[in-house]
Amino acid sequence: MASYTFRSIEDRRKIQSMWESGLTAKDIADEMGMSLSTAYYELKRGQDGTRLPDQRLRYDAETAQLNVQRSLERRGRRAAKA
Repeated sequence: MASYTFRSIEDRRKIQSMWESGLTAKDIADEMGMSLSTAYYELKRGQDGTRLPDQRLRYDAETAQLNVQRSLERRGRRAAKA
């Protein structure tokens, strides 16, 4: 069975800091010990719609955390079959 790791808000703040300092997704993945696809998924999860001075989409740790919390709250809430 696969092992899933939930990122803490501190991890997300570190990702935000690295992203804003100009590191690439590959650099962040290597630094945080995650796969490249996980790094890209996390960066997408935290996009807030604004751009950094270098025109990359901004990553916001608080937005990412909120999206994860909403996703966890929705789990298991399926409409009952009639």
